[in-house]
Amino acid sequence: MQYRSGAGKVFELESAGKMLDVHVTPRQETDHNGEWRVTAQDRRGGDATVIAEWGATRGEALEKVSRAWVEQMNERNLSAFDWVAVTKTLQAIRAI
Repeated sequence: MQYRSGAGKVFELESAGKMLDVHVTPRQETDHNGEWRVTAQDRRGGDATVIAEWGATRGEALEKVSRAWVEQMNERNLSAFDWVAVTKTLQAIRAI
């Protein structure tokens, strides 16, 4: 599922019963045109784990999020996701 949220979009993905929400938002300040923020969270509600990164493109920001997610998986008890599949899915629907 995808929907608008403010200036950005939210993409709700499911894999093996696990949910991943990916928020893609352009930077709002005029002095940073062209930059994107990607935020990923594995749960909804107050206990959601959120990782956010900025990039010059949506794809670059997503790549940074995926690297940070993998690096922090054990430390923050994050669900494992196939980030290659996540990227391909988001590319297929022109989210990145």
